[in-house]
Amino acid sequence: MNTTDNKTILLINPRATYVDEIAQKCYPPMSLLYLASALREQGFNPVVLDANAFCMTDEKIAVQVQSHKPLIVGLSLYSEILHQVRDITRFVRETCPTTRIVLGGPHATAIPRETMEQFSEIDYVLSGEAEESFPMLCRAIKNRNILTQIPGVFYRDGDKILEGLPAKLPSIDKIPAPARDLVARAYEEKRYYTIMVRQRPVDTLFTSRGCPFRCGFCYNFRFKYRGRSPEDVVDELVRIRDRGIRDVEICDDTFTAIRPRAIKIFDLIIKEKLDISFRIKSRVDVFTDELAEKASKAGVYLVAFGMESGSQRILDAMNKKTTVAQNARACELTRKYRMLCHSSWVIGYPGETQETITETFEFIRKNHPATVNIAVLRPYPKTLAYEIAYESGDLIGEWYPDSKEMPWVRLPWIRKKMELDDLCRKLMRRIYFTPYYMSSFASRIVRNANWILAKYAIQETRKVINTKHTD
Repeated sequence: MNTTDNKTILLINPRATYVDEIAQKCYPPMSLLYLASALREQGFNPVVLDANAFCMTDEKIAVQVQSHKPLIVGLSLYSEILHQVRDITRFVRETCPTTRIVLGGPHATAIPRETMEQFSEIDYVLSGEAEESFPMLCRAIKNRNILTQIPGVFYRDGDKILEGLPAKLPSIDKIPAPARDLVARAYEEKRYYTIMVRQRPVDTLFTSRGCPFRCGFCYNFRFKYRGRSPEDVVDELVRIRDRGIRDVEICDDTFTAIRPRAIKIFDLIIKEKLDISFRIKSRVDVFTDELAEKASKAGVYLVAFGMESGSQRILDAMNKKTTVAQNARACELTRKYRMLCHSSWVIGYPGETQETITETFEFIRKNHPATVNIAVLRPYPKTLAYEIAYESGDLIGEWYPDSKEMPWVRLPWIRKKMELDDLCRKLMRRIYFTPYYMSSFASRIVRNANWILAKYAIQETRKVINTKHTD
């Protein structure tokens, strides 16, 4: 008889789409570790299965599900991995028919009702941040209580899809620290890494939640910015340091949104002499000389900026609220304080032209950010880009588990998505196959004996030379 354990909650981090490649990084599933801590406080037994870190097949995941026989299986759902998550839910349903399946995460939060309709095997969707609502749902399932008072829940009643109370944000000061011990094996086997540093494992940290900005390509349901106290942040960093880890990425959407707070955190890190190297994300418009200097002194070696475009017209269309001049200043400041500038760029936003793409290329060639990532726009559900493309009839494809290709936005001068993909590869080739970038990467590889970076460079080189259309 296949009975479930009424206290075991199995949280699964699905594989990434690029699981068969050398990834730029592999990080702990912090959102699940936060949920696990909240479940522990309520007397449940959470188990975290990091299928991404261990490259687990669906069959291996099914074996783990059968072994634990959990009351509930929870999965994070991102738009890029709809197909993988759908397959996992089918395996879970076949393996443990009485186990309840819950989906959460960005995609499920953006379109919860559609998610319920598309994933017939699941029982619930939890939208928003779930450190309070998920334990409530687990108790209700365990005790067979009604669900109408649970914030953010969507559930089935026959052929109908019902919802509970509106989702709400938990107090950031009451969220327990993430249960990193539940993925101890992944840390011990050094599964968590970034290709930019040789040392493993690395760790991640969230000091805040929410983003007050409304960029047109980003789905954001948390416009209220909530930050932990600088002292609490540094206390967590001390605990990470005491575990022997020396490289950390601060993964906040907008870590530097409130400049005085970021500077206070850097000051405390400097005072504590943590001896940790950091990667951070920042908007270019708040990255001042003072902030850059403090970041460098605190141990920041890389700052990631979403520069997005070298065309002011496209930045304005994206509602980015930044300027091309601020992008250039960010490149200058990172060089001044001996930090790496990682830049991300998007091509294919509604209104993009060959001329605006040329502006982006010329900006990169002139300002030389240390690393460059150019990607074709993905019109995520509920974003401005999605709505514009949908209204104009230029949205090609839909976010659906059975779709063979991700949606894209048709431009007047582009016939097929393949042309945008090839254009992206062409740009990357023209940027990286230059004396500046080739010598820079070679120096970084040799100086740090970073052979994983060398292998990654070879992998990416093969991609950018595989262009189906002529230049």
